[in-house]
Amino acid sequence: MKDKITSAATRVLLREGLQGWSIDLVAAEAGCAKGLVHYHHGSKKVLLAAVAARIERERQTRRLDALSASGAEALDRLWRVIEREVGTGAWAAWASLVAEPGITLPAADATETTAFASAIGRALDLPALGADDARLAAAALDGFQLALARGVPPDSVQEAFHRLWLALLS
Repeated sequence: MKDKITSAATRVLLREGLQGWSIDLVAAEAGCAKGLVHYHHGSKKVLLAAVAARIERERQTRRLDALSASGAEALDRLWRVIEREVGTGAWAAWASLVAEPGITLPAADATETTAFASAIGRALDLPALGADDARLAAAALDGFQLALARGVPPDSVQEAFHRLWLALLS
């Protein structure tokens, strides 16, 4: 039931945004009593932190899947993931939770960072990035998504995206 509530809370966030999100809507979406939401998650902030962690795991999975290809195909797939997350509202949902006071998000663990660094290395036929470089690359991807969400022309953002990878290759 806890996972069902987290899934429902995620769907409500994607549909309504943080301002329209409520425990009442989550309970209705999950098909359970409001008290059951509190029983399994304790508070609104704890539930939102679980939603943020779920969205982040899904984002990481999509990025790693895109990077399972190689060369230009991997970068094209990664670009489409970035655009799709902005288009579906997944990036805005994640960003709103990251910016929300009182929501404690788990730090990326070393395994996730290593997996991302290795995936970039395999895709681009480079040695795996160091942890700091992998975190910087992930932050750059978030920056590209912010630019898209703010209405910067996609062609301009995509050009910057390609420049990042060209810099890594040189």
